[in-house]
Amino acid sequence: MTAPEHSALAERLASQLDAGGDTSLSRQIVDRIWVEVISGVLDTGERLPTVRQLAIDLGFNPKTIDAAYEELKKLGVVTDRPGEGTFVSLNAPKADERARRLKLDEVGRDAADGAESLGYTINDLIDALTELRSTRRSQRGRSA
Repeated sequence: MTAPEHSALAERLASQLDAGGDTSLSRQIVDRIWVEVISGVLDTGERLPTVRQLAIDLGFNPKTIDAAYEELKKLGVVTDRPGEGTFVSLNAPKADERARRLKLDEVGRDAADGAESLGYTINDLIDALTELRSTRRSQRGRSA
Protein backbone atom coordinates (compact mmCIF):
# COMPACT_ATOMS: atom_id res chain seq x y z
CA MET A 1 0.00 0.00 0.00
CA THR A 2 1.51 3.29 -1.04
CA ALA A 3 1.35 6.51 0.96
CA PRO A 4 -1.66 7.80 -1.03
CA GLU A 5 -3.40 4.44 -0.50
CA HIS A 6 -2.70 4.70 3.25
CA SER A 7 -4.28 8.15 3.22
CA ALA A 8 -7.27 6.83 1.27
CA LEU A 9 -7.82 4.08 3.86
CA ALA A 10 -7.51 6.62 6.67
CA GLU A 11 -9.99 8.93 4.90
CA ARG A 12 -12.49 6.09 4.43
CA LEU A 13 -12.13 5.08 8.07
CA ALA A 14 -12.37 8.67 9.35
CA SER A 15 -15.58 9.26 7.43
CA GLN A 16 -17.22 6.22 9.03
CA LEU A 17 -15.99 6.31 12.63
CA ASP A 18 -18.08 7.78 15.43
CA ALA A 19 -15.89 8.94 18.31
CA GLY A 20 -18.94 9.68 20.45
CA GLY A 21 -20.71 6.40 19.73
CA ASP A 22 -21.43 3.46 21.99
CA THR A 23 -18.89 1.27 20.20
CA SER A 24 -15.19 1.73 20.95
CA LEU A 25 -13.06 3.25 18.22
CA SER A 26 -10.88 0.14 18.04
CA ARG A 27 -13.99 -2.03 17.50
CA GLN A 28 -15.24 0.35 14.83
CA ILE A 29 -11.87 0.15 13.06
CA VAL A 30 -12.00 -3.66 13.20
CA ASP A 31 -15.50 -3.66 11.75
CA ARG A 32 -14.67 -1.19 8.97
CA ILE A 33 -11.48 -2.98 7.90
CA TRP A 34 -13.36 -6.30 8.00
CA VAL A 35 -16.02 -4.84 5.68
CA GLU A 36 -13.32 -3.49 3.34
CA VAL A 37 -11.73 -6.94 3.16
CA ILE A 38 -14.91 -8.92 2.58
CA SER A 39 -16.19 -6.40 0.05
CA GLY A 40 -12.92 -6.61 -1.89
CA VAL A 41 -11.82 -3.01 -1.32
CA LEU A 42 -8.73 -4.34 0.48
CA ASP A 43 -7.13 -7.32 -1.24
CA THR A 44 -5.42 -10.32 0.30
CA GLY A 45 -1.72 -9.55 0.59
CA GLU A 46 -2.28 -5.79 0.70
CA ARG A 47 -0.14 -3.99 3.27
CA LEU A 48 -1.92 -1.88 5.85
CA PRO A 49 -0.52 1.35 7.25
CA THR A 50 1.64 0.98 10.33
CA VAL A 51 -0.04 1.49 13.68
CA ARG A 52 1.83 4.76 14.06
CA GLN A 53 0.94 6.04 10.58
CA LEU A 54 -2.75 5.22 10.90
CA ALA A 55 -2.84 6.79 14.38
CA ILE A 56 -1.32 9.97 12.94
CA ASP A 57 -3.67 9.97 9.93
CA LEU A 58 -6.75 9.49 12.12
CA GLY A 59 -5.55 11.60 15.04
CA PHE A 60 -6.04 8.69 17.47
CA ASN A 61 -3.93 7.21 20.21
CA PRO A 62 -1.68 4.48 18.76
CA LYS A 63 -3.01 2.10 21.44
CA THR A 64 -6.44 2.32 19.78
CA ILE A 65 -5.02 1.28 16.42
CA ASP A 66 -2.84 -1.40 18.00
CA ALA A 67 -5.89 -2.90 19.76
CA ALA A 68 -7.77 -2.96 16.45
CA TYR A 69 -4.88 -4.62 14.60
CA GLU A 70 -4.51 -7.21 17.39
CA GLU A 71 -8.20 -8.08 17.14
CA LEU A 72 -7.95 -8.33 13.34
CA LYS A 73 -5.02 -10.74 13.81
CA LYS A 74 -7.07 -12.88 16.21
CA LEU A 75 -9.86 -12.98 13.63
CA GLY A 76 -7.44 -14.04 10.91
CA VAL A 77 -8.12 -10.94 8.82
CA VAL A 78 -4.54 -9.66 8.96
CA THR A 79 -1.14 -11.06 9.74
CA ASP A 80 2.20 -9.54 10.73
CA ARG A 81 5.30 -10.16 8.71
CA PRO A 82 8.23 -9.22 10.95
CA GLY A 83 10.22 -6.38 9.45
CA GLU A 84 7.66 -5.89 6.65
CA GLY A 85 4.39 -4.82 8.24
CA THR A 86 0.76 -5.88 8.62
CA PHE A 87 -0.95 -7.50 5.65
CA VAL A 88 -4.47 -8.58 4.77
CA SER A 89 -4.51 -12.36 5.07
CA LEU A 90 -8.18 -13.18 4.59
CA ASN A 91 -9.48 -14.01 1.15
CA ALA A 92 -12.57 -12.05 0.26
CA PRO A 93 -15.63 -14.24 -0.21
CA LYS A 94 -17.06 -14.88 -3.65
CA ALA A 95 -19.47 -12.36 -5.16
CA ASP A 96 -22.60 -14.30 -4.20
CA GLU A 97 -21.48 -14.53 -0.56
CA ARG A 98 -20.63 -10.80 -0.54
CA ALA A 99 -24.11 -10.03 -1.91
CA ARG A 100 -25.67 -12.28 0.72
CA ARG A 101 -23.68 -10.52 3.47
CA LEU A 102 -24.67 -7.08 2.15
CA LYS A 103 -28.31 -8.18 2.29
CA LEU A 104 -27.82 -9.31 5.90
CA ASP A 105 -26.25 -5.93 6.70
CA GLU A 106 -29.29 -4.24 5.16
CA VAL A 107 -31.64 -6.40 7.27
CA GLY A 108 -29.63 -5.45 10.35
CA ARG A 109 -29.76 -1.74 9.56
CA ASP A 110 -33.52 -1.96 8.91
CA ALA A 111 -34.01 -3.78 12.24
CA ALA A 112 -31.92 -1.18 14.08
CA ASP A 113 -33.85 1.67 12.43
CA GLY A 114 -37.14 -0.02 13.30
CA ALA A 115 -36.10 -0.52 16.92
CA GLU A 116 -34.98 3.11 17.18
CA SER A 117 -38.28 4.32 15.70
CA LEU A 118 -40.02 2.46 18.54
CA GLY A 119 -37.77 4.13 21.12
CA TYR A 120 -35.38 1.21 21.65
CA THR A 121 -31.61 1.20 21.42
CA ILE A 122 -29.44 -1.13 19.37
CA ASN A 123 -28.49 -2.82 22.65
CA ASP A 124 -32.20 -3.48 23.29
CA LEU A 125 -32.43 -5.01 19.82
CA ILE A 126 -29.39 -7.19 20.50
CA ASP A 127 -30.97 -8.34 23.77
CA ALA A 128 -34.20 -9.22 21.93
CA LEU A 129 -32.27 -11.14 19.26
CA THR A 130 -30.29 -12.99 21.94
CA GLU A 131 -33.54 -13.98 23.61
CA LEU A 132 -34.98 -15.08 20.25
CA ARG A 133 -31.89 -17.20 19.57
CA SER A 134 -32.19 -18.83 22.96
CA THR A 135 -35.89 -19.57 22.40
CA ARG A 136 -35.24 -21.05 18.96
CA ARG A 137 -32.41 -23.23 20.27
CA SER A 138 -34.65 -24.46 23.03
CA GLN A 139 -37.44 -25.25 20.55
CA ARG A 140 -35.03 -27.12 18.27
CA GLY A 141 -33.75 -29.12 21.24
CA ARG A 142 -37.27 -30.22 22.10
CA SER A 143 -38.10 -31.25 18.53
CA ALA A 144 -34.95 -33.35 18.07
